[in-house]
Amino acid sequence: MSGIYLTNVNDTVVQPNAIVPNSINKGVGQSIFWFNNSVVLRRPGYYKVIANVTFTAATPGNISFAIQKDGVNVPGITATETITTADTEVRTVTLSGVIRVLCHEGMPVISLVNDSDSVVTTSNVSITITD
Repeated sequence: MSGIYLTNVNDTVVQPNAIVPNSINKGVGQSIFWFNNSVVLRRPGYYKVIANVTFTAATPGNISFAIQKDGVNVPGITATETITTADTEVRTVTLSGVIRVLCHEGMPVISLVNDSDSVVTTSNVSITITD
């Protein structure tokens, strides 16, 4: 079994459509490794992903986060919250799902992204991926 746990507990500004910064907290096994704020899946199979993000937004509106595989949103692993008060309203979203890696895909890159049109400030981010 392989697993990785990524975190970022510092206030971090994340631009629209940008990867949410994180760093490795714990990791075990050979199938999953951290690289440049993303995770690389090294073997075919099924991988469970759970991500939690606590944030504020610079502008009111719908704020979405998504898990991406090679830069494309993974269907069903998204979360949206509506912000009504900019910069002070704190929200938390949870994203959860399973990613499948096929034999011919090589080593896909998995990222958590701010999938909205607003700048957000994250204050607590955690991502867990296991096979």
